[in-house]
Amino acid sequence: MAEQPPEGRLAAAAGVVRSLSLGNVLTIALLALIALPAYTIWKALSDPALLDRMLSSFKEESSQQTGCTLREAKIRGGQATWGISTGWAFHGGDRYFISVAFNHQPTTEELVSYCATLKLVADKLGMPP
Repeated sequence: MAEQPPEGRLAAAAGVVRSLSLGNVLTIALLALIALPAYTIWKALSDPALLDRMLSSFKEESSQQTGCTLREAKIRGGQATWGISTGWAFHGGDRYFISVAFNHQPTTEELVSYCATLKLVADKLGMPP
């Protein structure tokens, strides 16, 4: 009389495991060894908070109304720094700028006011040596 297969899911799973060859086990182990670090890296790269801590960012917006440039820089998760700058001279390949730095995002009124002040200072500086 032939042996009857065991019933139930647990018994069926045990039968599958018993039927695996050494090559099959090594292949499954290799896939797991590759998949675990890849999954960990994928999860880390999809986390915005972790990316903010690891990467720096820089944004630049030129304003046609004021003639100044607003820059925002953030270094590896640190506090953002904003700067309003304007250029006043070009000498060969060199460009000369003056700037005001903030530890908070400037309002539109601050942008207009500081830009006007920077332009007055630039007029007084004249050409660089």
